[in-house]
Amino acid sequence: MTTISELLKEVERRKLIVENYYRNYRLHVNSKNYSKASEDLWGVVNNLLIILSLVMTGKSVSSHSALRDFVNQLIAIKRNEKLRELFRAAERLHANYFHNFMDEEMFNEDREKVEELIRILEQYILEELEKLRSFY
Repeated sequence: MTTISELLKEVERRKLIVENYYRNYRLHVNSKNYSKASEDLWGVVNNLLIILSLVMTGKSVSSHSALRDFVNQLIAIKRNEKLRELFRAAERLHANYFHNFMDEEMFNEDREKVEELIRILEQYILEELEKLRSFY
């Protein structure tokens, strides 16, 4: 990103994507399509991490390995080791979309963890956006 305006525009665009994924996730959970709900949750997490990377570094993460590296950096910066477990649950849900190996109980265990991860990431985004606003 070259300007704060462009960065905030991309954040808003990603926010709409997150809302769409989350809405679809709820629909797929209600219809018990856990495979598709898994991918929707991954989409939420992926986009929230991209937003967080943008506001913290000015750069977007562009691959799964870069996303994992960013999460590891985030764990160190925020001193929140729990993020590792929560992110692994998100990765399992991502794999479930392709392999459909989760029963309802497994899915619900991981989705609860991922919903916690989502709340944490949203809080971190708000904190980082506040830092940006106070700087500019």
